[in-house]
Amino acid sequence: MPSTPKILLVDDVDFFLEMEMELLKRTPATLLTARNGVEALEVARRERPQLIYMDVAMPEMDGLACCRAIKADPELRRIPVIMVFTPTRDVDLSAAAAAGAEEAITKPVDRKLFLDLGHRYLFDIERREKRASCQTTVDFRIAGRDYQGLAHDLSRLGLYIEYRDPIPESAFLYLSFLLPTVSPRRVEARGRVAWINQGFPRTNLKVPQGFGVEFQNIDEEALDTIRQYIDRYGENNGAPAGGEKA
Repeated sequence: MPSTPKILLVDDVDFFLEMEMELLKRTPATLLTARNGVEALEVARRERPQLIYMDVAMPEMDGLACCRAIKADPELRRIPVIMVFTPTRDVDLSAAAAAGAEEAITKPVDRKLFLDLGHRYLFDIERREKRASCQTTVDFRIAGRDYQGLAHDLSRLGLYIEYRDPIPESAFLYLSFLLPTVSPRRVEARGRVAWINQGFPRTNLKVPQGFGVEFQNIDEEALDTIRQYIDRYGENNGAPAGGEKA
């Protein structure tokens, strides 16, 4: 394996390519892109990537056909392929497996699962985003309605909010909260509900009921406030005494 591994990301939608590149930002790898199956095959044959994340629904040649072509090629068939798709009546996990894919993940992509699956085949993939414990009140708005929860975990990419009432999966929301020990300015951002940890059975019993948010639109000043907070209190540095109540 080369000293710098290569990861090929295949999707015809720029938004998803940019999102996957952001998720792999901390990974020491060369990121390659293709926008359909034909282009993906050309890049794979030329660059010999160590891992491929492949969308299913694409023009010219879809992801399932491309995956079958990769697995039929003696020089490419050992490259692990992780299919990324929106479930439909015609496409499901069994279809991805039948095409020869090693793994599959559905959209909207869960950050942790996306990185964990890749880490199985390419150890270089960095799964941990530096984060900090915090307890600050978060005001958020979904579809014009205002809510309030309590943040428990903060990273540059998002945060976890304690909240008991039902939350729509993959909902887009507007967030506002304070980190007063580093800035008097409220952090404001737009985000998406990335995973829900409510009801029974819960995904993670180690944290209170709530949901994880992925930041999708946040200005540089707000991002700098978050970085300062994480640098001061992140991981082994400890949270502020008595928590971060705003």
